[in-house]
Amino acid sequence: MHKKKILGCLILSLIVLTLGIAVIFDVKYQHENLENDVSSRMDEKIENISFVAKDVHDVVSNDSIREVAVKIHRFEVFDGLTIEELSDKLNRSLNGVLSNKGEMIATKCVQLGIDPYLAVGIMLLETGCSFSCSYLSTTYYNVGGMVANSGYYQKFSNIDEGIDAFLNNLYYNYYEFGLNTAEKINPKYAESPLWSEQVNNYIKLIKEK
Repeated sequence: MHKKKILGCLILSLIVLTLGIAVIFDVKYQHENLENDVSSRMDEKIENISFVAKDVHDVVSNDSIREVAVKIHRFEVFDGLTIEELSDKLNRSLNGVLSNKGEMIATKCVQLGIDPYLAVGIMLLETGCSFSCSYLSTTYYNVGGMVANSGYYQKFSNIDEGIDAFLNNLYYNYYEFGLNTAEKINPKYAESPLWSEQVNNYIKLIKEK
């Protein structure tokens, strides 16, 4: 009887030991699988990061730092153009005494909220500078056909002063009263009913250049 109990205990111990070993191997197997899965996922993430990094490197390689900066910091002021682009566009229509005054005109127009195409259109009509600048514009530096209270044409010291005075006149005597198109400005600005049509023709040419 005693021997049977001892034998039973030994068999039971062997069963427990076998089960324990099986559990240990199973846990180890799962741990290894987990490590392999994590490692595989990490490798995949690293490949993705490397791919993105390669794309970023390609972008920087293909565009100069200046070009990237321009794309990021681009500031449009009118008609989808930056102040530099607007200035260049206006300059393509400015001749004679108005040559290279695009930046001054663009900057002042943006500050006042004036349509620069309208302003330049009026100047081109009043000065004739699309072809040959008038005596009034080259001698009096009067770019808008402006008349003083005395009834005489206004005279300015230089072309910059004349342009500045014209734009101020356009803003304070027209824009502030809601007269912001050639059609609205026409009755007050000029006697000819064709004046607005002529201005609009110049505006069209400016936009096309």
